[in-house]
Formats: sequence, structure tokens, C-alpha cells
Amino acid sequence: MKHLTDLSFHNRFHALGSHFYSECPPQGLENPTLVCSSPEVLQCVGLPPDEANTDLFLQVFSGNALLPGMQPLAQDYAGHQFGNFNPFLGDGRALLLGEVATPTDILDIYLKGAGKTPYARNADGRAGLRECLHEFDTTTQLAALGVPTARCLCVASGSQLVYRAGFEPSAIVTRIAPSHIRFGTFENYFFQKNHAALRQLTEHVIACHYPTCLEAGENRYAAFFREVVLRTARLIAHWQAVGFTHGVMNTDNQSILGITLDVGASSFTPDHDPNYVTHPADEHKRYAFGQQPVVGLWNCNVLARALSPLIAAQDLRQALLAYEREYLRKSKIFVTMSV
Repeated sequence: MKHLTDLSFHNRFHALGSHFYSECPPQGLENPTLVCSSPEVLQCVGLPPDEANTDLFLQVFSGNALLPGMQPLAQDYAGHQFGNFNPFLGDGRALLLGEVATPTDILDIYLKGAGKTPYARNADGRAGLRECLHEFDTTTQLAALGVPTARCLCVASGSQLVYRAGFEPSAIVTRIAPSHIRFGTFENYFFQKNHAALRQLTEHVIACHYPTCLEAGENRYAAFFREVVLRTARLIAHWQAVGFTHGVMNTDNQSILGITLDVGASSFTPDHDPNYVTHPADEHKRYAFGQQPVVGLWNCNVLARALSPLIAAQDLRQALLAYEREYLRKSKIFVTMSV
């Protein structure tokens, strides 16, 4: 097992260039304390459980210190929110500290609640302790159920207060995932008509996360999109099987890797109620539990449009047609497993 100071950072996203992000240092918590940590996630990163007891661990994951090799940045992206396109999004309160090499993978280390970034606009850049603990607990539950998800390494809280329907301690949750690139990241460069950046981003994601698509040669973009569609269908079939309601399936919350991201408004419906909603702003039940399979396909259609400068229309249609078949196939498997 390594210690924090032994971690090696690759920072592949940083190497894409500043058009894809804004460099931004974390704004640490005052008088931080460690609220909880996950021994399982520590092990995933290659760290022993007792590493969480060190002062360096607390300082790094409360945003007050950086390890050698960390290059903090806020990712730029756009997205469709409740069906409407918003070109001005990005990480308003989250920072990618770096991509760390683990025994099995290279993983993003992300701080959520680490202060305002250039994309924060009028927001305070902070997170409340309740929402951080909710993300920690929800991703732990999803992982225990076998659902692909980002994981939470730890939650730290500070002495500052934030107002979230009442005052509560400010906090930072540290999120771990192979990538935080979203459908909305691709939309960003399609909207800007920056096809060179769109191609660069697609090549990056294929090389880092879909290397088998490289075997398709000139058809690698089409192979990549098809695999994204299939992964998305499988993910949502798994959500439906366990009664998970994401709550805000905006395209800026849809992972390009087919994992669960941004669970701040999520909840479970044990009765699998198709009308169950979790976000108070979802008056029309766009993201109700029973609508998730349809929204997943809708989001894939949005991604298809964003990738249309790189992929022939026929290939995009063929990939989208595979969504329903894959969703139904995985749903049957999950039903059989639960019997």
C-alpha cells in the first residue's frame, strides 16, 4: 500500500489544453474536520485505511493543501437542463485535482464544494454537509447494488456556514471516478462550432476510456458512440431494477462512461413508483422514475447531434436503434437475478 505522498498523477485531461477547462486552486475549509471516509475507496486508490487518520489527508481533502503533481482545474461543459439547452455551465464548485494512477486504473480525484470557479457565476461555490453526506451514502448504496457509479472517498466539514434551506456547516466531498466527462462536454464544442476541439475530445475519450474502439480504424467514432449508447442503456436498466431515481438527468449530468454521476437530488423508490420524482422543480415529472429509460434515449439523441460532425447519420441512427434492445435485454437479466 502507498501513502498520499507516493501517489502518481498523470493529468491527461489537463494535457488537452486550456480551451477545455479553467485552472483554479481550491478554496479550503476553515477549521476542517474529517466526517467520514470509505476504506473500500481508499483501497481502490491504493491507500491503506489508516491513511485517512493523517493530517495531510485532512488538509488535502478539505482543500487546504495540494500534493505534488496535482493540477487543479474546473472542466468546461454545456448541457440540456430540463429539456432546454444551456451553453453556460461548467464546474461551478467542483475541481479535478488530478488523475491518479491506481493498481488497476487511472482515476479522477474531484473536490465538490471547494469554492467558486470561473463557471460559478452567482453561486457561492460551496456545498452543505447534508448534501455531501447524501452523495457519500447514495454512491455507497449504488456500489453495493452493483450499479456503475462514481464513488466518494471522504467528506470533510468546516466551521463556515452555508444557507441551504437553513444554515448548516460547509463541506467538501471527494469524488473518485475514471472520468467526469459528460454528454454536455461534447455539446459544448458542437455549440461553439469548434469541430477541431470536438474531434480532440473524442480522440481523448476513445484513447483513455474506449481503447477497443481504436480497432475500428476510421470507424472508431461510430464504434465509440454505439458503445456509449449501450452503456447508457445498461446503466438505466440497472437503475430501474433497483428503484433508483436520479432526479436530474440533464445531459450535463450524463456520464460519457455510462456511470452514475451527480446524485445530489437522487433517491430510491422501493415500490418502483413510475411517477416518483425527487427534484422539487420537476413539476412536469420529466425525470420521474418511470421516465428514466425514455430520457436516457433522449440524451443519447442529443449526444448524437453533438457528434454529427464526426459520424455519418446512418451510423448514428443504427447506434440509437440499439438502445431499446439493449435496455430490454439487460432488464430481463436484472429481473432474473432478483427472483
